Amino acid sequence: MVTANVKIIDELKSFLTIILSDSEFKELCFERKEDFSRKRKIGFSETVFLMVNMIKRSLKIEIQDFLEYGLGKKMSYTKMAFVLQRKKIKSIVFEVWNHLLVKNFHHYYQDNVKKWNDFLLIAVDGTTAYLVDKPEVKNYFGVQKNQYVEVPMARIIKFYDVLNNITIFSKILPITHGEQSILSTYINHIPKDSISIYDRGFPSYLLIYLLNNQETTRHFVMRCKVDFNHKVKEFVASNQKDVIVDFFPTSDAIKKLYNCGYHVTKDLAIKVRMVKVTLETGVTEVLLTNLYDEDKFKTSCFKELYFKRWGVETSINFDKNLLQIEEFSGQSVKTIEQDFYISIFVLNLQSLLEKQCEPELEKINNERKLKYKINKNISIGSMKNRIVKLFIVENSEIILIELQNLFLESLEPIRPGRSAPRVFKKIKKKGKFKTLTNYKRAI
Repeated sequence: MVTANVKIIDELKSFLTIILSDSEFKELCFERKEDFSRKRKIGFSETVFLMVNMIKRSLKIEIQDFLEYGLGKKMSYTKMAFVLQRKKIKSIVFEVWNHLLVKNFHHYYQDNVKKWNDFLLIAVDGTTAYLVDKPEVKNYFGVQKNQYVEVPMARIIKFYDVLNNITIFSKILPITHGEQSILSTYINHIPKDSISIYDRGFPSYLLIYLLNNQETTRHFVMRCKVDFNHKVKEFVASNQKDVIVDFFPTSDAIKKLYNCGYHVTKDLAIKVRMVKVTLETGVTEVLLTNLYDEDKFKTSCFKELYFKRWGVETSINFDKNLLQIEEFSGQSVKTIEQDFYISIFVLNLQSLLEKQCEPELEKINNERKLKYKINKNISIGSMKNRIVKLFIVENSEIILIELQNLFLESLEPIRPGRSAPRVFKKIKKKGKFKTLTNYKRAI
C-alpha cells in the first residue's frame, strides 16, 4: 500500500505543475490567467501547501511554523502577502484535487478497495455549518433566524465510502438549498458500482426515480418513516417482512421531475422493495431498496447493510470536532469554500495513510486480546507540517513511512457492542472555541 500511496502523491504533485503550465487550467483555477506568472517569495505551490497545512491558529504563527518546519527555509513574508496570493486561487482547485485523489485511490488500490458483494457502500448525509457573521457571507450563504437572532449558516452534503473511509464527493452550499434538491443536482457523482444508503430524511418518489433512471441505475437502501405513504402504512400493519410494490408520483414530485428535465405522469409507477427490520430496542423500521433479487439480497442482510451508514455520522463528527471545519482561516466566501474543500482533501489523505497502516496493524492485533485502531485525532495532528513535506520532498515514501510509524504509535481499542443514548450538546458559538470533554484538540 505504500507503493500505491507514493504513486497517488506523485499524481497529486503533477496536478499542481500542470495548472501552472496549461493556459486552460490557469483560466479555470485562477481569477486571472496572468496570476502567479511573476516570481515572488510565495508562489502558487507554496500558497497551496500552506493552505492544506490545516490553518487553525494565528496566521502569523502558522506562516512561521510552515516556513520553519514545513519548508525548512530561513525566510519570512507577511500575512497580507499570503492573503493576496490565496485570493487568486479558486476553490475548484481543491475540489478537482480531491476528485483526482479519489480516482487514483480506486486505480492504484484495485483489489484492496473494500466492497460489499462487489459494491462500494456510499452513505449519503447532510449537515449544516456555522459561518462568520459578515455581510458578504450572509448575503451568499443565507441565515437561519428566529425572532431574536439570525445566524449565518451553510448546507453541506457528503457522499462517504463507509468501508474505505473516503469522501467521494462533498459540497458546501447556501442554507436555502435542501438536501434532496442538492442530491438531485449531484446524483451523477454517486459511483456506478455502488449502493447508496440514506437516512429517513431523504426518501421521495423524486429521488427513487432519479436513482433508477440514470444512464446506469444507482442501487440504494433508504430508511423511511413508517407513515411515508399509504403503501408503507399497509406494510407496517401487515405480517409481511419483505414485499415489492409500486409507488406512484404526487403532483409535487411530477412538478419537481419536470424541472429536472423528466416528463412523468401520475400513472408512472416505480417498483420498490420494502423490508422490515427490528432494532435492538424492539422498534420496527422500514427500508426501501431497488435490490430486487431476493436470492442474492436476502431479507436478513438489510439490517446490517443499513447499519453501515453510521460511518458517515462518525465522519461528520470527525469533520466538525477534530478537523474543526467550522473554524475558518478567513472571513470571506472564497476563504470558507477553500477551507472546506481543503478539509475534505486532508481527511481523505489521512484515510489513505490509515490504509497504509493496515498490514502492520493486523500484526499488532494478532498479538493482543482487544482489536485496536488508529486514533484519528492524534493522527491528524501528526500530519501538521509533515503533509507539506509529502509534496516537496523528491521521495515521498520517506515521509509516508514516518507518518505510518507515528500513526501506529497512537492506537485505541475497539470496543464492539457499545451503545449509549445520543446526547445533543449545544456548543457556544459566541466567544472562544469550546472544547468538549471527550477530546482535546490536536491541530
